[in-house]
Amino acid sequence: MNSKKYGAIVRLVGVGWYVGICIGVGAWAGLWADGLFELSPLLTLTGIAIGLVVALLGMIRMLMAVLRYVSESD
Repeated sequence: MNSKKYGAIVRLVGVGWYVGICIGVGAWAGLWADGLFELSPLLTLTGIAIGLVVALLGMIRMLMAVLRYVSESD
């Protein structure tokens, strides 16, 4: 494989890490806030939802960048 393919693979792995971290941080923040305000599970679900939205928007931007990167190499 050439270096462009490795670059695309590394970027795609980065997208996966980004999605996982966004959802995980949202869930952790929601759990922490639920413990603080005793509103379980409302804030946990809200944190997960916010994490999903941030992950989705970021994933779209990152995948568009990967597609541009791949199309430039052809």
